[in-house]
Amino acid sequence: MLSLYAKSGCVDDLQGTFDRMPSRDSVSYNTVISGLAGRGCASKALSAFVKMQREGVVPTGYTVVSVVNACTQLLDLRRGKQIHGRIIVRDFGGNPFISNALTDMYAKCGEIAVARWLFDRMTNKNLVSWNSMISGYTQNGKEEEALMLFKEMTLANVKPDTHTISSVVSCCSKLASLNHGQVVHGKAFVMGVDDDLLVSSALVDMYCKCGLTRDASSLFTMISARNVVSWNSMIGGYAQNGQDSDALALFESMLVEEEFKPDHITFVSVLSACNHAGLVEEGKRYFGSMSGIHGLSPTLDHYACMVNLLGRSGSIDEAVELISSMPHKPDSLIWSSLLNVCATKRNIKYGEMAARKLFALDPLNAGPYILLSNMYASDGRWKDVAALRSLMKTNNVKKFAAYSWVDINNEVHKFVANDRIHVDSIAIYKELDDLIKKVQEVGYKPSTNLVLHDVGEQEKLESISYHSEKLALAFMLMKRPHESMPVRILKNLRVCGDCHAFMKFSSKVTGRTIVLRDSNRFHHFVGGKCSCNDHW
Repeated sequence: MLSLYAKSGCVDDLQGTFDRMPSRDSVSYNTVISGLAGRGCASKALSAFVKMQREGVVPTGYTVVSVVNACTQLLDLRRGKQIHGRIIVRDFGGNPFISNALTDMYAKCGEIAVARWLFDRMTNKNLVSWNSMISGYTQNGKEEEALMLFKEMTLANVKPDTHTISSVVSCCSKLASLNHGQVVHGKAFVMGVDDDLLVSSALVDMYCKCGLTRDASSLFTMISARNVVSWNSMIGGYAQNGQDSDALALFESMLVEEEFKPDHITFVSVLSACNHAGLVEEGKRYFGSMSGIHGLSPTLDHYACMVNLLGRSGSIDEAVELISSMPHKPDSLIWSSLLNVCATKRNIKYGEMAARKLFALDPLNAGPYILLSNMYASDGRWKDVAALRSLMKTNNVKKFAAYSWVDINNEVHKFVANDRIHVDSIAIYKELDDLIKKVQEVGYKPSTNLVLHDVGEQEKLESISYHSEKLALAFMLMKRPHESMPVRILKNLRVCGDCHAFMKFSSKVTGRTIVLRDSNRFHHFVGGKCSCNDHW
């Protein structure tokens, strides 16, 4: 009866039957613990394990696997370590199921180095072992390590499955590594799993995040049985790449033609599309439809989208009123959204308010200090700039550097502003200087007013001329001067206004498509225009 209730998901009946048993052994405890853990009732599973020990019933390897999985669900590292200690004492370490469960637990709790230590010491690794470690790297932001481990896996002649492929494709998405992504796509095709829903949805997301929405759309149309994840990947991909009308049209198709029910992620993409396109009324309508039509309560993510949308349209007062009326307590995402639009619109009053909120929430985050300092500098308030820099020094706030990178033949080249350490730096600067002259001839004027230092005009010009994305562009044009393929550049921060204008003019004079992914979205520069319509 316990087994029946566990497999049927009848948690209350499972617990009730177990509690009424006159006597219990390891089999009954294992059944109820695994049943509760498998149905998301991790806390109840751990309570049953405590009761098992009090009654003197000796846990088995099967018990331990279920209990470790329960700790993983709760991200309870402290208790997970306690269970690990019992495993060592009882000499369960050679059990591959327990080793896999522990590896997964440490990885999901953020102890990725411990997870790798356990993985390396497994004498009997199986597919689950490799998958746990690869997904662990992916979840902990160590995508390069995940790709290296996948390479080790293939060299060890371990055949990947759909979970492996989807995890590796996700890594390629986060890195925007088109070359690696295409190689993994090829492996999926050879294995015959490219049409698996998990894999195909990940591939759609990967191509979108590499700026190839046409390829993503082709894959999307070939998915025979789409789910909400597939739709979200494509809608979000269109929104991120500046194809906002396509994103909204696909959303309407999702509702009308396919009769799929959108979720919270769907509406983040839809509101982002409205934000990028400056569609205020449409954004308000979609935001209202969440609770009014679809039965979804807006989260802080949706409110942040609306703050951006209202603020960028010039209605900053309305954005502040929306924050005041929220049923949620504003978090750093909300205040960051307000600060960003205030920086764009040069609204120092509300910018100061948002920055102070962020100073209190995360005093070591350099972003708010820098944004507010930039606002003061743009307004010529150099004493306030100096005071903020002094505050950053007092609070030991570290400023993060802006950098851009490109990939040529699977080799990554990284650049920072005024970078002179690259082996080809002399040639790169000559190429860039020549390009600057060409774009100036067709109307480009450096925006020295964006230089936020109290220095002379010539120093401002030199400062803004050699930003990291410009150096990356010059390098790519130098290395691949005659190719028709787009130039692809990635940047860790938001592209500045001057570099955005420079890229538009560069795409015009070179005839090359330039795809720049910054921290906010993709910019596709073609023939002197950008896909974002200068709204980013």
